[in-house]
Amino acid sequence: MTDTTPPDLPPTPPYLGALTPLRGIAAVTMVAYHFNMFVMPVIDPAVTRLHQHGYLLVDFFFILSGFILSHVYGGWFEVGAPRERLRRYMRARFARVYPLHLTTLLWVVGIYLLVVVVYAAKLPPGARSVFDPWAIPLHLLMLHGLSTAPGGTWNTPSWSVGTEWLVYLAFPFLTVAFRRLATWGKLGLLVGVFGAYAYLTTPLSTDPPIRPWLPNVPYTIAEISFPNSSVRCFAGFVLGMVTHFAFSRGWGLRWLARDSAVLALVGGLLAGCHLHVPDMVTVWLLPLLILGACHNRGRTARALGTAPLRSLGEWSYSIYMVHMPIIFSFLGAQRIAEGAREDAAKPITYGLEGPASALAFVVLVILVSALTYRVVEAPARRYLSPSGRAPR
Repeated sequence: MTDTTPPDLPPTPPYLGALTPLRGIAAVTMVAYHFNMFVMPVIDPAVTRLHQHGYLLVDFFFILSGFILSHVYGGWFEVGAPRERLRRYMRARFARVYPLHLTTLLWVVGIYLLVVVVYAAKLPPGARSVFDPWAIPLHLLMLHGLSTAPGGTWNTPSWSVGTEWLVYLAFPFLTVAFRRLATWGKLGLLVGVFGAYAYLTTPLSTDPPIRPWLPNVPYTIAEISFPNSSVRCFAGFVLGMVTHFAFSRGWGLRWLARDSAVLALVGGLLAGCHLHVPDMVTVWLLPLLILGACHNRGRTARALGTAPLRSLGEWSYSIYMVHMPIIFSFLGAQRIAEGAREDAAKPITYGLEGPASALAFVVLVILVSALTYRVVEAPARRYLSPSGRAPR
């Protein structure tokens, strides 16, 4: 492949194809996690609660972002942050995240206006803080990562995008400082990362009176409001940078390149979630999984290289950003149909209905995401990207 990198920039680093499918798998799993949380129960928590730790996928995205940005842009800021490179970097990041963020924000605002203003339907008490009109300017300016709302606002999963945007702004200067550290200094950052995760550890209250299929979860790092959300994002991002440093040195290549190692890491993650191992322990398996996927050349690599998983990876940002507006669309239609009527709570049952409905919802989200990727994401990224190509 011909390198089309502008002459004033370092050569384009090799594309790490295994990471794109991993993003897709994580995004789809997050959809199922939120379906179980907001729509209907899928798995009986008496059988396993591993699905209640789906929020760790956000930490996976934070770690992956630190890894990928170090891989793609680390060389740009090896000795400094010149103005032209800063401009190109920020334009590429803006093109990557903002167009779809704006689209989904307008989607959710439209649902709110239809339900509350046009049909005058009443929102449940817990939803009023989500649809806070004063939060809209923060979303428009990509500053909603500074929100202190406990459950996020508007397109609620975008809290992580807003928080990550703040780290994007700091990354060029962060990577300059990181590259100046000796090896022991880089590894010493892991002590700070562990301290951050320990600081964040707290029980997760899921309000069982409203959703009795969601028991409380102990020892979580599921903070989504400022300032702890920024601590969580920054810790994951730095962990991703250190992980990329380990990858660039080939550390763990002999062991992590094996299919058995990848299976062991996945099994460890599932077991940790099932047994409610504290998140500040389980989260350390995520960077090892990234290293394993990057180093592997066996069956794992071939599985991740299949066309369906590559497509899921390409659509992963859309999958993450559109699934909650779709949920809000269904809930809004239900609210309009019910009007002011408050139905009695239905008994919680576990059967095939939950998994079948979740599967149908995941398929719907993937179809909508393929459309938004083609209609919104890719064209906007090509138009706004400094290279004229959609940045990864």
